[in-house]
Amino acid sequence: MNSFFSEYRTRFLKLIEQSELDAHEREVPEFDNPAMGTPDTLVCVRIRPMTDQEKENEHIQGVFEHAKGVVHLYEPRRRTNGKPEVNNSSFTLDEAYGPNDSTEDIYSNCVSELVEWGLQGGTGMLIAYGQTGSGKTFTVTGLEILLVEKMIEAQVSGTKEVRVCIFEVSGSKVLDLLNERNPLAVREDAFGTMQLNGVLEYSPKTSNEFFELIDTAKTLRTTASTTKNDESSRSHSICRMRIIDKESATADEGRIMLVDLAGSEASADTTQHSRERMTETREINKSLSVLKECISKRAQWSIARSEGKQKPIHVPYRTNKLTQVLKSAFDVHNTQTCKTIVVACITPSVLDVAHSKNTLRYAETLKVPIPKAEAMPFHEQIPITWSNKDVHEWILKNSGNPNINPKLLAPRDTGIQLCRLDQDEFIRRALLTKGVEHKQANLLYLRLWSLHIDSRALLNRPGGSVEQIKALQPKTNEVRKKIVKPGMFFNIRAGEMDQTVTCVMAMGEEKGGNGTWHCAVVRMAKDCKYSGAHELYVAEQVGVNVGRLDDELTLVYDSKTRYYYME
Repeated sequence: MNSFFSEYRTRFLKLIEQSELDAHEREVPEFDNPAMGTPDTLVCVRIRPMTDQEKENEHIQGVFEHAKGVVHLYEPRRRTNGKPEVNNSSFTLDEAYGPNDSTEDIYSNCVSELVEWGLQGGTGMLIAYGQTGSGKTFTVTGLEILLVEKMIEAQVSGTKEVRVCIFEVSGSKVLDLLNERNPLAVREDAFGTMQLNGVLEYSPKTSNEFFELIDTAKTLRTTASTTKNDESSRSHSICRMRIIDKESATADEGRIMLVDLAGSEASADTTQHSRERMTETREINKSLSVLKECISKRAQWSIARSEGKQKPIHVPYRTNKLTQVLKSAFDVHNTQTCKTIVVACITPSVLDVAHSKNTLRYAETLKVPIPKAEAMPFHEQIPITWSNKDVHEWILKNSGNPNINPKLLAPRDTGIQLCRLDQDEFIRRALLTKGVEHKQANLLYLRLWSLHIDSRALLNRPGGSVEQIKALQPKTNEVRKKIVKPGMFFNIRAGEMDQTVTCVMAMGEEKGGNGTWHCAVVRMAKDCKYSGAHELYVAEQVGVNVGRLDDELTLVYDSKTRYYYME
């Protein structure tokens, strides 16, 4: 292949440049990536820059990032008549980062949210996967440096304590990289949590102490020389951080796990391997296959749960040591919420596109597509029909005082995406608005889900469909009939009644069905020592047309004080 590439290098370069030019012209700027709705798994790709050696050998770029997570890959091929051609493949992930994107870009766009998730008591996992020499360790190390600064900042504030351990999984062995490669036993406790018996944990107080631990682990990690890399990682390295809330003994312990997977290799790269190295490679490939299955099953379970389906899903985490120690990140019975970010690292050279294609295929299978439903017309009682604008209007109308900022709670989320948010994530976003308390945020979440469940019950009835929703829409110039029952309290439009009247209680509809109700008036209690007390004047009734009744109110009668109070 190298001789064939060298012979037709100029030809391949022109074909790839022309294909990329055509691809950019076909791109639609307003394209919306549906993959972003995946609840708790984000799959990204990072294409590293050309190395000095690749530039010296006149390699050309064969993998390119495009908008909305699309990656184009060009593979040189020889036709049966010997003439060269380029095959074009396209892959769609959640995010794509090219050679000009820095590690800081990846951190700010994706990983910073994962860090906040861990600090709030959730479980976050970052996985770097790819070919040997594709920059996995470089990416993980760079993200660790940025993440450490945030962890130390949380410790300095005095509210958090961060405990760190670093270990590797090599075949069926788990070894402590901060304790001279001491073997660790993996045990599942009575609560279903995987414990590493004998692991040493440290609580670094400064960034330098943290970096020293990382450097120590690197020197003890299993590496070997390969065709692509003089020091290729031959084991899976895991840096686990436990975040303990010092202000609350009952708060959940947050976890962040940074996983640098062993470098995968193409079959051509293993021809010179010994029997021991071949066995090692098979173990690595087996663990990667099981990991893929666990991540995919977790994503499927999350989607099913958000749609209210009770279909049982088995996550095979016990199959392999790697998935056992990472169990907390995709265990469907875990009480903590979990988020996973996968970064597929790609070598840009056109000579490595065969392996890059395998990496992208692996990454694409981790991205579980959300089932597409028939487009539904907007209905205010059915959240899955709401656009982002409709979501913002609903939040402002229903979030109480102070109003929850809709741009912080649902920056780009549609109604269906908001319903798919985990409760903890919903509340975490709501609390970003100054002055909002946990009770208020939780109440808004329950209000949304109550609406969502009621609408789902409607749609699941026989005949529930898009057509039924259309039938529910109020017709043009038609006033929707207000539901009024005896005993219900209502506001009265301003200027319609004596200013001393706070609201009215419906008593009964006049005969004839003309929409007029007998209503008893409610006033603030006079000369009363109880704050917010109201009196109901049953003997003082007025006739009110249903069109003059505004929002329904909730008044509760207190038998001790004999007054009504508004909730």
